[in-house]
Amino acid sequence: MSNSEMEQGLESKDVAPMAREGGRRYGGVAQAQREQARRAALIDAATEVFGTHGFRRATVRSVCGLAKLNDRYFYAAFDNMEHLLRATYAHHAQTLLERLQAAIADSAPTLDARLDAGLNAFFTFLRQPHAARVLLLEVMGVSPETDLTYQRYIFEFAKLILAMANSMDEPPPTGDDAQAQARIVGLALVGAMTNAGTAWVLMGYQDTQACMVASCRRVLRGALI
Repeated sequence: MSNSEMEQGLESKDVAPMAREGGRRYGGVAQAQREQARRAALIDAATEVFGTHGFRRATVRSVCGLAKLNDRYFYAAFDNMEHLLRATYAHHAQTLLERLQAAIADSAPTLDARLDAGLNAFFTFLRQPHAARVLLLEVMGVSPETDLTYQRYIFEFAKLILAMANSMDEPPPTGDDAQAQARIVGLALVGAMTNAGTAWVLMGYQDTQACMVASCRRVLRGALI
């Protein structure tokens, strides 16, 4: 599969679908809104179940029980538990991506300021242990389809890291070899941040966030300058 295929859009059924217009209304709430609310409740419940017991030990019953929904609502929203895992991962990955983008956009236009803003947003997000486990651990090695969802976001995070080093006036690298090297560096840096974040979560946030930010800034800065 080509890189362009891997990187094309994040719009899929694993990301929250567009609301369908119309539908019957109950108590002033349209059917599409009720479906979205149930879907969100299932993702919230899945975050806790996957983040506590792990995806492989999770069941439809455990997720629906926590969401206080009948099983039929589960199957109206998701094909199976793996589909729910992909949707839950995509929800948290998209949330993190948007927080990183906002933090970097609001920072001073220097590499150190961008790195500090992005890293603080990243480690702040990881302080949600259930969401962090879904993002960093539970999605790995489940199936090729789930791996593809993971890879789509990894490419997005890699591009965001590389963009922090570029000024508004600096053109992107040209030439196949230069572009390949930039892509590989970006992916390697995402891997480094993922490993550091995973260890931090698994060790119970033993090191301070300031220490994590300073240490990871050294890694990113050294590769990006």
